[in-house]
Amino acid sequence: MTDSSIEKENQELKRTLRLVVSKAERNESVLNSFFQVELRLLSCARLSELLDLILIEFKELFRLSNVNLILFDPEHAARSLLDDYIPPRPGNTLRFVQSQRLLKSIYPNQKMIIGAPSASLKSEAFPVTEHPIESCALLPLIRQNCLIGSLHLGSNDATRYTEHVRYDYIQHLASVVSVCIENCINQENLHRLSSIDMLTKVHNRRSFDQEIVRELSRASRSEHPLACLFIDLDHFKTVNDTYGHQTGDRVLRTVGLFLNKQLRKTDIIARYGGEEFAILLPNCDQNRALEIADTLRLKLSRLIFRDEDSTPFRMTTSIGVSLCEPGKYSTLKLDNIAYQLIQSADKAVYEAKRSGRNQISFTPFPTTDKKQESEHG
Repeated sequence: MTDSSIEKENQELKRTLRLVVSKAERNESVLNSFFQVELRLLSCARLSELLDLILIEFKELFRLSNVNLILFDPEHAARSLLDDYIPPRPGNTLRFVQSQRLLKSIYPNQKMIIGAPSASLKSEAFPVTEHPIESCALLPLIRQNCLIGSLHLGSNDATRYTEHVRYDYIQHLASVVSVCIENCINQENLHRLSSIDMLTKVHNRRSFDQEIVRELSRASRSEHPLACLFIDLDHFKTVNDTYGHQTGDRVLRTVGLFLNKQLRKTDIIARYGGEEFAILLPNCDQNRALEIADTLRLKLSRLIFRDEDSTPFRMTTSIGVSLCEPGKYSTLKLDNIAYQLIQSADKAVYEAKRSGRNQISFTPFPTTDKKQESEHG
């Protein structure tokens, strides 16, 4: 073998080695980025946060034209957690289905689909897209051998996803996404169940006690007032005694639903006691709080309830109102401010009942901390 041929062979070997090293480095970089993404997926505590990562950041991280997600949600377990969630553009990036018909038509064998999609498959996987989809990876999301959804990664590069390449890391990513979706839904629903009064579907007292401290902290930072309303159903015991406890429960459920529909999403509504509801109105001054309280009182008095025999009856309410600007009481602990605000609203509702019921009453927030006064003599 001549020197020139040996030199040529060495150059070929070096070129091949450089390509192998370059490919290994790219693979390591890809695996590293997927590992980081996996950690971020597993750290998501809320479904909305997880969806933003999948639908928005995946698109940027993996340089994709489109990312779409379909979730099988027959009992609205996921949708109920996403009241305020706005999916990214274009439309239909996030879809919910109540039957598995669409999912099974895409994945008859529960296997991922790689390559250039057919026209019919493209219309199902990417119904609305800003860029042409030349290749895609359609990933079935499976838990306990059940299809719970479908993740669609679309590219305008025809060579991005091809049938001739193994995509084990993408398949692993789909498994992680499936676990994370299920965990977020389960954890958020468990948290919701622990904070919701099961009869009326509004916050329970424990949740309200946590929320009032949180809202006071927010009001203190923003220097906005926080109003508190206590709503007591007049003569509720008579309803139970006359019509029975089932009718009484139906009254409470109706009032809880009514209050939820009447107020802003930023307002906090809770069943505070047997027939007593508490409401927090962030960034609401005294005049507005009194106006809201009287509007609720009038509308509640017009509601028609029915007993087990469909006999109609009406009820009235007494409403106590109090308000504070926590920024003015920097020396007080938030727990103390919360206690005094609740006490003031409770005192106001007692005054409304003592004065004849079916009315509102206002008790101002005390200007001093009685507990601190007693401690400092």
